Amino acid sequence: MNLISETIKARLAVSRESEDVLGFTFAACEPADPAAIDACEKALDFPLPPLLREIYLGVANGGFGPGYGVMGVTGGFTDDQGETITSLYQSFRQPDPEDTGWQWERTWVPFCHWGCAIYSVVDCIDPYPVFYVDPSVKDLGEPMASIILPHKPSLAAWFEDWLAGKNLWREVWG
Repeated sequence: MNLISETIKARLAVSRESEDVLGFTFAACEPADPAAIDACEKALDFPLPPLLREIYLGVANGGFGPGYGVMGVTGGFTDDQGETITSLYQSFRQPDPEDTGWQWERTWVPFCHWGCAIYSVVDCIDPYPVFYVDPSVKDLGEPMASIILPHKPSLAAWFEDWLAGKNLWREVWG
């Protein structure tokens, strides 16, 4: 297990609870069933980043972290609409007949919910950069770039900064 996974696991051994931005608590789920990871990757048609896969299998299937929490695969933590990373990805990949500018990147997986339909999204191609995506500000026909903000150069950097106590929300939104 890599150092990031070990550090998250150690933190969750002390307390499996996290607090969201409104002060409500949520708890880390048990690790994911390997079959759920396989089903997720089959539905995505590409593998999850190795670090995220390792965390889901060896630490927790979501339910920890910043914002309203890292989401999981089937059987794990969901966003406020009951979406897993798989179901939300599949929803985002659908064309919008009212918005020809809606074209979700094939390798982008939403993995952390911030509320108000804002998500941290990881590009599942090495080096696994992380972006903020806010669909609520997209105007019809506008390009996807209008709702995407680069955030971290890698998923590892995102987790390292969260573990170091950095406020990932304020880095982008002030």
